[in-house]
Amino acid sequence: MKKGDLVINKRTKKTGTIVCEPFTKLFRDASDWEAAAHGYDSATAATAVRVCWHDGGYERTYKSSDLRRNNEIVSASESTTTVAK
Repeated sequence: MKKGDLVINKRTKKTGTIVCEPFTKLFRDASDWEAAAHGYDSATAATAVRVCWHDGGYERTYKSSDLRRNNEIVSASESTTTVAK
């Protein structure tokens, strides 16, 4: 996954584009917030990417693993080759 790759949702078939190179982000879930309420600092560090969805023009940050599971990723070089044929 890299900037410029096409993202196609497996369920809805909506498309988007990865708009930045992968980066590390801290993600918090319910158990992390509960730990924070008791004075502990807890989070999960994961590789993340930002996707701009073509349908509404909105951007969202996803964990790479979640993005791969729910979407098909087409590299920019593959999509260029396909269009040129």
